[in-house]
Amino acid sequence: GTAALAVYNPSSSARHTPSSSSSAASSALALSRPRGEALLMNNPLKSQLLAPSAGPHALSDPSGPKPQSRGDVGKASHDDAFDESTFTRERTRFQREGRAMGPDERGTEVTEIAGLSGWGERAGKKRAETVEAVDGAGGVKDGDAGRGRRKRNRAAREEREAAERECVDGSDDEARYGVWGPPTREERAHREEEITDVDKGVELDPLQLAEREYVAERNRQRGKEGEEGGSGGLSEAEKFDRLVERKMSHLLPPRVEGEEPTPVEATTVFHGAEEFDYRGRSWIAPPSGADAAEWGDVDHHRCYIPKKCVGRLTGHNKGVNRVRLFPRTGHLILSGGLEGKCKVWSLPQKKVMRTYIGHSAAVRDVAFNNDGTRFLSCSFDRFVRLWDTETGEVKGTYTNRRVPYVVKFYPHDDNTFVVGCSDNKIVAYDSTSGEITQEYNHHLAPVNAIAFVDERGGGGTKMITTSDDKKVLVWEWDIGVPVKYISDPTMHSMPSIALHPTGQFWAGSGLDNTVCVYQAGDRFALQRKKKFSGHVVAGYACDLNVSPDGQFLASGDGEGRLFVWDWRRGRTLGKFRAHDGGPATGCVWHPVEPSTIVTCGWDGIIKIW
Repeated sequence: GTAALAVYNPSSSARHTPSSSSSAASSALALSRPRGEALLMNNPLKSQLLAPSAGPHALSDPSGPKPQSRGDVGKASHDDAFDESTFTRERTRFQREGRAMGPDERGTEVTEIAGLSGWGERAGKKRAETVEAVDGAGGVKDGDAGRGRRKRNRAAREEREAAERECVDGSDDEARYGVWGPPTREERAHREEEITDVDKGVELDPLQLAEREYVAERNRQRGKEGEEGGSGGLSEAEKFDRLVERKMSHLLPPRVEGEEPTPVEATTVFHGAEEFDYRGRSWIAPPSGADAAEWGDVDHHRCYIPKKCVGRLTGHNKGVNRVRLFPRTGHLILSGGLEGKCKVWSLPQKKVMRTYIGHSAAVRDVAFNNDGTRFLSCSFDRFVRLWDTETGEVKGTYTNRRVPYVVKFYPHDDNTFVVGCSDNKIVAYDSTSGEITQEYNHHLAPVNAIAFVDERGGGGTKMITTSDDKKVLVWEWDIGVPVKYISDPTMHSMPSIALHPTGQFWAGSGLDNTVCVYQAGDRFALQRKKKFSGHVVAGYACDLNVSPDGQFLASGDGEGRLFVWDWRRGRTLGKFRAHDGGPATGCVWHPVEPSTIVTCGWDGIIKIW
C-alpha cells in the first residue's frame, strides 16, 4: 500500500490528521525507508516561495537590464549628473568664475553673465569686475581676476593704516578721538561737503555774530587760536600736560589753559615777641635743658597712652591737612592748611610763631629736613617750595606741571628731596640747582606715600612707595628700576605708611580700614598675623605713626577719632573723639615726651594729647 503523509496547509486553520491505521503505516514506512531518500514533511505554497526576502527593497531592479561590461562607460542619466551637491557646486562656480557646466546631457559649459535677475545688481557688478575677459573657449584670462582683487585689498589696507595713524596723533597713551573710533570714509566725505552759512555768503543776524564773538574770546582766553594766534597758543609741553591729565581731570584742581603756571608772591609774618633772645639765640633753637632723642633709640625711651587733651591751637582759617614735629626735640610744630598757608607753632608756649604764605591752593604735605632749619611744602597749585624755617625766606620753587602729593627729604643729604606726583612718577630734585636728577616711573596711578629704610649692615638705603594702583614698590636709591614689587588681588591702596623705630618693620594704612605690617629687611614680606582694625579711613588719607619706643601705633580716623593700638598684640588700647566736622588727617607722636600726641583735622584745630 500507499503511505499516508501528514500535510500542513498554512492557509487553513486546522490540521488534518489521518486515522490510527494510517499513522501506524507511516511509522513503519519511516523505519523501512532507504537511506538517501528525502522525506517531505512540509509542503509550502508557491506564493510563499516567490515572496520577497525580509528587509528593505532593493535600490535596483534585479529583473532590469544587466550592467555593461567593464571599461564601457554609458551615458549618464539626468538624475546622476545633477543631484543637489552638483547643482550647488556649479552655481557657486558660476558666481565666482562666471562659468559652469550646463544641465544638458552633453555637459556644455555656460559662460554667459547676462541676466542678473535673482542675484541683484551688486553681485552682477562684482562678477563683471572679476570676470574681465572670456576667451573663445569660455575661460578667464590668467591673472586678471587675481590682480584686481589684490589691488582692492591693498587700497583697503592703506586706508585702514592711515586711519590708525590719524587716531594716535603723536601721543603714547591717549587717542585723538577718546573712547570713539575714527570717522569712516563716508563720514569724512560728508563732513568735507558741509558748507556753513558764512561759506555760502549768507548774512548773519546779530545773535549769530554775538555768539561767534563770544566763542572767539573764550578760545583766546583758553589759548586755542592756533599757531598764528599770538602769545595765547599752547606749547607742545603744555599740550602734552593736558593730554596726560585729561584722564583724571575730574580729580585735579582747575587750571587756566593758555597760561604758564606761576607761583604767587611769597610772604611771611612773625608772630613772636622777638626773633633772637638776649643771648643771640634764634627762636627756632630748642629751650635750655630740652632733651633730644635719636630716631630708633627704643631702649632709653618709654611711652604711655595719653589720657586727655591738654592743648588746642587755633589759627588756620580752614582745615589742617598735615602736622610735623621738629626733629629730635619736637619743641616746634609745623602745620599745612587747606587755605594754602603753613604755620610753625611753639609747643611749650602753645602759640603760633611764624606764618608762611606762598601757595594759591591747599597744602598737601610738609616735611622738615634733618636739622629742622628748612622745610618743604607742596600744594595743589602744582608747586613745591623750600622755606627757611627761621626767616621765612623761600630758598627754591620747583614744579614739573603736575600735582605733588607727598614730599620727603633724602635722609643722608639735605640738598636732595623726592616728590610723588599725580602723573604716577616719583621725581628727585637737587635743591641747589633746581634740576631733576632721577625719575622713578613704574606706578600706574598717582603716588601717595614715600618712606626710606636703611638696611642693617650698611646695605644701602631703600625707598618704599605706595600708589593708587594698589601696589607697593621698593627701590634702590638713585636707580630707576624697582627691586621689589608687592601686589596682590586682595590689596588696597595705602595712602599712609609709617616705619617702626627698630627699622625691622613698616606699617601701611589701607583703604579697607585695616593696617598691614611688612618686614623692612631684604624680603619685605607681609606679616599676616599682625593686623590692626577698628577705625574707618576709607576715602581719606589719614596719617599713621608709631611711638618712639615701638610699643604703640596711632592713627587718625575718617570720623575724627584717634586710635591707639598695642603693637605686639594688635588690641585697641585707646579711642578718643579728637575732631569734629571731618576726619583727623594728621597724627604724630612726640619724640621726647613719653605720652604726647599731636593731631589735626579738617575743623582747623591742632590738638595736643
